[in-house]
Amino acid sequence: MKNISYLCSKNDKMKRFLLLFACLLCLCGSSAQERLFFVSRNLNKNIIVYDVQLKNGGLDMEKPLHVYWYNLEHNPVTTNELNFIQRKMAYGYTVESKGHDEVMVKLKAYKKRLVKVCKREGKWVGITTINGKECILTEIYAHCPSKTSCDFLELRGKALQGGKAEKEVVK
Repeated sequence: MKNISYLCSKNDKMKRFLLLFACLLCLCGSSAQERLFFVSRNLNKNIIVYDVQLKNGGLDMEKPLHVYWYNLEHNPVTTNELNFIQRKMAYGYTVESKGHDEVMVKLKAYKKRLVKVCKREGKWVGITTINGKECILTEIYAHCPSKTSCDFLELRGKALQGGKAEKEVVK
């Protein structure tokens, strides 16, 4: 019998490469300049993406974020809108205050911190506090034992002062 284990390992490497490539396309694609951050979870490879929503060349003050799924688990090029329950209970947001071309939003995923959506150095960003420092939010990782509860969240971002990577575990 012929040993074909080398084929399996190549196949696994190819799958990992394709998944990584799909992630990079999703996160760095044509709308990357409007991507704010995403939520990843331990339950599967799918991510929830938060993009800035523009209207007439400026921030859409009524609906400043477009939040949707990237289905990396089964079809990496497919996106889906949030359903009603996901929007109201888990991944939606509320606008807390409005300024000149900037808003403060409260995420359903973590209501204890606000995220300021604004333009900084020509790019739209979401700014929040991580480890007591103002940071550009890049990711929220949710460790969830089930679909209905989370043990903790890890906020990840880049400090406004100095650009150092920051992360903070919150409950």
